[in-house]
Order: sequence, then structure tokens, then C-alpha cells
Amino acid sequence: METAQAIAEQIRTGIPLTPGDAEALCQATSESDPARALARLAADADSSEAAPLLALVYSPGPEAMRTLEPALAQANLEAAGAARLAEETAHLVVTGPPVAARLPDSGRAVLAPRLGDIRDFVRRLRPEATAPLELRTLLAQRFPAGTAAELAVLLRHSRLAWTPARLFFLATLLERAESSGDVARNVNALLAWAVAFLDLAGGDFEPRAALAQRRQALVQQLRQAEFQELAQERGSFEVRLSQGMRLGHVHGPDVRAELERLDQAAALVLGLPGAGLEEPRERDLGRADDAAALLRLLREAPLP
Repeated sequence: METAQAIAEQIRTGIPLTPGDAEALCQATSESDPARALARLAADADSSEAAPLLALVYSPGPEAMRTLEPALAQANLEAAGAARLAEETAHLVVTGPPVAARLPDSGRAVLAPRLGDIRDFVRRLRPEATAPLELRTLLAQRFPAGTAAELAVLLRHSRLAWTPARLFFLATLLERAESSGDVARNVNALLAWAVAFLDLAGGDFEPRAALAQRRQALVQQLRQAEFQELAQERGSFEVRLSQGMRLGHVHGPDVRAELERLDQAAALVLGLPGAGLEEPRERDLGRADDAAALLRLLREAPLP
């Protein structure tokens, strides 16, 4: 299978070890050098303690995912085909030339992969999770090759089940994002938000209602974050605790960023500003006999 050959060749270029992974290996094996840590790990590969460390080593990084995405998309495998791909790749690698890890200091360390290690490497590529043809075609036609590969990898690892509602939402979003300059420059972040939003919305949803519901929740969180920021300016944590303030922490910048993504998606998919998602609603504030009473009712009215 050509896909198995492509994966095997990618592995033979060297499996990169990130600085964080190298540090974790050294700490777990009580070694100061990543190459020695890998050698000790290989000598004790069958132990239960080695399993999570081997997972660090034999996991495809962003570079491998982007490089292999075109081959995986062309193969467009289902679960049974993905299992055969893992098996064939494992035999190609284990019986082929030596495999090395690329260390953070640009050095290399020889690896001794077992069949199971390579099967796991292929499994973590998620070859059975290729995005629908409609989305792949949009990416190829509307984005540069590098960006298209990054977006396709994001979709592959989203773990979404592809329903008509989700497909419509993402297809519309991607089709219109490419022509919007500011959005196109941050399309990776927008798509990552959209995937998370669709996971929350469920498989069958009405876009406007789901966006409005999520926006309302974010606005409430933002108000809580702003209240917390104000409270922090006025008193220490101990003072607030003594006053009975036990609000869960909400990170304002994260909420504002998500709200911005949601508003971008609403404009692209529905042609509506985020604030226009909700229909005007009537609220009974009570009876006012004069202007002063009306102002008082407005001030005391709970936030929507």
C-alpha cells in the first residue's frame, strides 16, 4: 500500500522528540541525556512504566501529520482499512532500515521500535477519520497547500461524527472565510473554535439557535470575569473570601477571544452580527407611576 510506504518513509526521516518530551523521559529514567534515556527505555520496553513514555516517543508530531495528510486523505480509509494500514506499516518499519529519534539538540538516537509501537504511531494519525469530500475539496480549492493541510489535520483529529448540519456549518464557514481577509489570516483558530462549538451543539442543531445559546452563555461568563477583575482591584483574595465571595474563576481574555470567534462565525454562516442572533424579547419590569419610578425599575431589573 502506497500510504504505508509513505508513513514508513516519514518515520525513517527521524521521529522528532520535543524538548518537553525529552525532559519527561530524562526525569522518568533518572538520566540527564535523552539518548541514554531512550536506550534505558528500550531495554525495559515491556514494563508498565514504559508504556506512557513510549507513547511520547511514538506519537506523530505536527510536522508528520501535515506531511502525511495528503496520502491519508487520498486513501480515505475506514476502520478495517486503517487496521491493515497499521499492520503493513509496522512490518515495513520493523524489518527495514534503522529508525532514529531526532533530539532537541539536533542529535539523533537509535530507536528499537516494536510492531506495536508502529501500530500505535499509525493509530494516532487517525487514518480512518478523513473529512468528507466536500470539505476536502473546499480546502484544496480555497486555501494554500500548507494551510489546507493544517486545516485538514484539525478536522481529522476533531473526532466529530459528520452529520448534515455539521457539514453545512463548516462548509459555509470555510467557503466564506477564505474571502474575508482578517478571518482568513486566523482561519486555523476559527476552525478550531468551530469544531469545539459543533461538539457542544450536538449532531443535529439549528445554527442560529445554537449560536445564540452559546453567545448568551459567553456574555454571562464575561460579566462574571469583569466582576472578578473589579473585585480583585478592590480587595485581596482573603478579604473577598471573608466576605463570602466564592465565584469560580473565569479567564476574561479566553472568553473574549471565544466571543470574537463566535461573532465571526455568525457573520460568515448566517450573515448576522453576533449581537443580532437573539430576537428582541419582552420583559415585564413592573408598573411605574412616574419617571423616577421607571428609572428605578430599569436599574433594578436583572440582567438578561
